[in-house]
Amino acid sequence: MVEYELIPGKISKDDNTAHVEMSNGEIWFLKHFIKTYHPKKIVEVGIAAGGNTVNLLKWKDEDAQLFSVDVAKHWFRDESKLTGFAAMDQLGKDNNWTLYTGYDYLDVYEEIGDDIDCIIIDTTHEMPGECLTFLAALPQLKDGCIVILHDIHLNCIRLGSGKSKERDYAKFCTAVLYGSVRSEKKWILSLGGMSNIGAFVVDETTRSHIKDLFHALSVSWYNFPTVLNFFEYKKFIIENYSKECSKLFNAIVDAYASYYKVNIHDASDIARIDIINKNKKDNAVNVFYASDKVEVAYPDWFEYDYGQGAYLRAGNRSVDVIFKCINDGELDIALRGPDVRLSGKRVPSYINYTNFVVNGETILSDTITVHHDDSYVYSKKVNDGEFVELHIEWDYYDTPYHRDTL
Repeated sequence: MVEYELIPGKISKDDNTAHVEMSNGEIWFLKHFIKTYHPKKIVEVGIAAGGNTVNLLKWKDEDAQLFSVDVAKHWFRDESKLTGFAAMDQLGKDNNWTLYTGYDYLDVYEEIGDDIDCIIIDTTHEMPGECLTFLAALPQLKDGCIVILHDIHLNCIRLGSGKSKERDYAKFCTAVLYGSVRSEKKWILSLGGMSNIGAFVVDETTRSHIKDLFHALSVSWYNFPTVLNFFEYKKFIIENYSKECSKLFNAIVDAYASYYKVNIHDASDIARIDIINKNKKDNAVNVFYASDKVEVAYPDWFEYDYGQGAYLRAGNRSVDVIFKCINDGELDIALRGPDVRLSGKRVPSYINYTNFVVNGETILSDTITVHHDDSYVYSKKVNDGEFVELHIEWDYYDTPYHRDTL
């Protein structure tokens, strides 16, 4: 890795300095990358008043797209003003600018899409903040994408100035990100002291050593960001990163959720298994045996013209079941996650099923991840009076770092 120190130049009189949370030298640093590399797809995460947005709209190529994202709907310095208010007069004038306020990056991930050439991340500065944003964006960043991070030494600069505020000591997230990400090329601003802005290029080194950043996520969280949907983050991480990274991510999230007494799982260890023998109305299954801590029910809502179903809720991370099929039919066994709802809306709670055996035959040889609305279904023909034996095992994301051990 080579780190270059850029000597700050002068900004022009046309560059905006109003409501910009940067020094003139840092504004020049940002402008340097936009004007030097001419990115065609730019994302800024963390808008504040929108002072930098005004500049990005001036500096970018006319046909370049700009996406501006901020989880806050109102400016953090004055709640009477909307986030991005300084640039609002440009809405509709530049068809290549899209503004999202009140949304986390992952909420608009699909709308933004791939092939990002440049991303500016300048958000909370408290863990997991910028680290989480970068992990969410990385699959969409092109090789060669320039990542610009502001306030990479904010906590140290403020503490050293003797003018620190209550939470300044916790504002080191961007420093953790800049220091833990691998890249063949990084840049800082040459000030003869400590630079507060940095950049790096996304390359193969970044991707192949990304587990370093997952380890860095364990660095102390000042609070738990309940505004973020960690169900979706867990799904996203398992879909885009290695099993080892996913396991570490979930262990860290669950540890901090426990520490701050935030219930992000609700029925976290509960697996849900639905069984139905389909053919005609009096088709059914009759459970003769179920291992400890297994709830068996035949609810009215699981009764159809083609049969009565049963469901099992199990909390021991494994279950053994023996049931009898009533009438000939087609047996469906659905491996699900629990039915978890927040504010009346069902949200994904993920389960890793690791072993599934039917009548001594191994059905699953690889781990599958499911939730309630995205189940794994196994089907087989059965005869009237046929007995079926199941052995099922699963793992939840906080294994082996269970919350009870904290």
